Amino acid sequence: LKPTALGTILDYIDRSQNTELKPLLEASAERLAQSNTGELVRLVKDAKTSVAREAIRRAGSMRTAAAVPSLGEVLASGAERPVRAACVTALMDIGTPGALSALEAALLDPERDIRLTVIRALTARTHRPALQKVQTIITGGGTKDMDRTERIALFEYYGSICGDAGIATLDPILTVKGGLFAKKEDPELRACAAVALGRINSDASRAVLQKSANDKDVIVRN
Repeated sequence: LKPTALGTILDYIDRSQNTELKPLLEASAERLAQSNTGELVRLVKDAKTSVAREAIRRAGSMRTAAAVPSLGEVLASGAERPVRAACVTALMDIGTPGALSALEAALLDPERDIRLTVIRALTARTHRPALQKVQTIITGGGTKDMDRTERIALFEYYGSICGDAGIATLDPILTVKGGLFAKKEDPELRACAAVALGRINSDASRAVLQKSANDKDVIVRN
């Protein structure tokens, strides 16, 4: 088979229900993809969703670093949810610095599950280049519509990469200011700031936490 057969085979892998044919298609796709990386990378952006998704999955399983730019483009392009989710998995599997940087686009993905997966993946790898993006989400009100799980994950990520420089961002969120017109922060958001300060785990961050150790709100206190 010639390299151009790969697209047809990937399409039929997705569609075939024949249990005898499918292993043969899979084996053929594996051989063609391994010996024709350029064709595999091209198919990552194929107009047919079935072909693109299979090419993306295979690029991830083969840890094809050459596919990272194309995977990043598809992820940021507003493609269908299954295709974007496949890009996230592939980039996580490839795991190079370039792949992790490409994942940053999904920090603002419209799908909560995709965002959460990316946050946890970047946290696990302590990916610091995304610091400015994460800080912008936190300070720009980007956590307003997040549920508790996603909020906590984002603040844990921030705390793991910001160092003491992040205290200037987290302290005003956690610490209640007195006065009649003082801004009242959401208790859950304040608790998330405490979680991030705990992740920083320095003398300076512990000093900020100590100020709220007897906070009247049980969520924050815990």
